[in-house]
Amino acid sequence: MLEVLIIGAGPTGLYAAFLAGLRKLNAAVIESAGEAGGQLTAVYKDKFIYDIPGFPKITALDYIKEQVKQLDRFKDEIPFYYDNEALEINRKEDHFEVITNKQTLLTKNILIAHGGGGFVPQKLKLDKEYDNVLYFVKDLTIFKDKKVAVLGGGDSALDWAVSIADNGGNVTLVHRRNEFRALPSTVEEFKEKGTILTPQLVEGVIGEEKIAKKLVLKNAETKELSELDVDYIVVNYGFVLSKSKLAEWNIEGDKGLINVDSRMQTSQPGIYAAGNGVNYMGKVKLISVGQGEAAIAIQAIANNLYPERNNSEHSSSLIKE
Repeated sequence: MLEVLIIGAGPTGLYAAFLAGLRKLNAAVIESAGEAGGQLTAVYKDKFIYDIPGFPKITALDYIKEQVKQLDRFKDEIPFYYDNEALEINRKEDHFEVITNKQTLLTKNILIAHGGGGFVPQKLKLDKEYDNVLYFVKDLTIFKDKKVAVLGGGDSALDWAVSIADNGGNVTLVHRRNEFRALPSTVEEFKEKGTILTPQLVEGVIGEEKIAKKLVLKNAETKELSELDVDYIVVNYGFVLSKSKLAEWNIEGDKGLINVDSRMQTSQPGIYAAGNGVNYMGKVKLISVGQGEAAIAIQAIANNLYPERNNSEHSSSLIKE
């Protein structure tokens, strides 16, 4: 039986897994996505992060790679189960039964580090799915010398438009308003690299089988229809959180956020939480804060399991090389 099951493999969950390995806890990690990184790799892996201690500037993807590299020393002890979404948490006499979409795991403790729940992109209303209509960008190199329509007017849409153009894409940004929510400086930067079409509404897509060929647009003011040739359509209309399971799991919280105490324990003894999904007075949503919360939670779990140990030893004392 596991001593701690970590739900979520974002930056907080990855650090929690490292600390569990450092404390020699029998741990495992489940992640609903197909890779580590959480929002960092799902949404903006090529964007730079500037507030990570020790890294003046690093892309989200590179930071996650460094975290995974940090975990290499425990790769044989701590398994990661990807494409595993936690569906049920059932309390037994002295442990929990966690049922995912693929398996059932038994554990003495749980650390929830899922960033507030799964998030799904707001999608285009289309008659069918197209392989080249994308809601996440995982590889910028696929856009080289391609005609790309980026839909949206916020910071993420403009950031992707600039990045795709910088990687050789012929980019047209389509937005339903003449005004943008994105930073004016980013809008001006993109104007030098691509084309902006406003105010345009998406009427539909013309395609062959599962490949979109043209984007059908309607001018919001004149109602005039037009068509735009595309090789890819990148949609960035924002994200909505999937339904929170807190009520089903009998965990107290508010608006999808989990209430925790000073040890990061939830209203359910034995279930802890850390990261952007938790709530307490003074909470700050930063990667570094979430990782500090993970350290508090793992320390509390280790103290409960092994009160006779010195669970506060530093890594320099625990790792012998």
